Amino acid sequence: MLKAIIFDVDGVLVDSMLFQADAWVEAFKEVGITITRKDIYELEGSNDTRLIKAVFEKAGKEPEPEHFEQLPERKREFLEFDRIKPFEGIPECLNELKQHFKLAMVSGSNRITVGKVVDKFFSGYFDVVVNGSDLERGKPDPDPYLKALEMLNLTKNECIVIENAPLGITAAKRAGLYCVAVASMLEPEAVQHADLVLEEHAALLDYLKNLIPAEPHAE
Repeated sequence: MLKAIIFDVDGVLVDSMLFQADAWVEAFKEVGITITRKDIYELEGSNDTRLIKAVFEKAGKEPEPEHFEQLPERKREFLEFDRIKPFEGIPECLNELKQHFKLAMVSGSNRITVGKVVDKFFSGYFDVVVNGSDLERGKPDPDPYLKALEMLNLTKNECIVIENAPLGITAAKRAGLYCVAVASMLEPEAVQHADLVLEEHAALLDYLKNLIPAEPHAE
């Protein structure tokens, strides 16, 4: 029986990936590495440490220890946070869902950014929040989703995951969870390893609303 829904954040709950990617592009430019938005979209869901390692590796370079602190800090400074908004219909949908299910948020973003998103848009909605600063191993390792299960005190069969990123889907599947993907930033082919692929947020909202148990008819 479904008891909880676990949500990724960027690209699922909030329309933020464009701004997140542009901020990383600017931060990496300062250390002489040129990347594109698509490079970040493909790494979305990674925590800061894993993302930095992957970008340096692709550029054929080795990060210095200070990069792991300085680059996320510069990225936060470049991030146009005020332009980030929830996807249309998401807050209202969450409000309905939380009457029936526990809700969890699992993000690869760091504690500061996730905290700002929760405070601004989703205060009081989520029973559990796991961010990229909480665990050494982030997505695509299963640890973030296993941590959410532990905090929810539920089994894998009692939860589903809503994702949008290839690494996040891999993490959910490695944790043994049913994963629904919304193809919000990448083409549907890039997220085909999910159990179910929805091509846009309107379809996601319909799917989520259909999970709500029907009211019993009065005799």
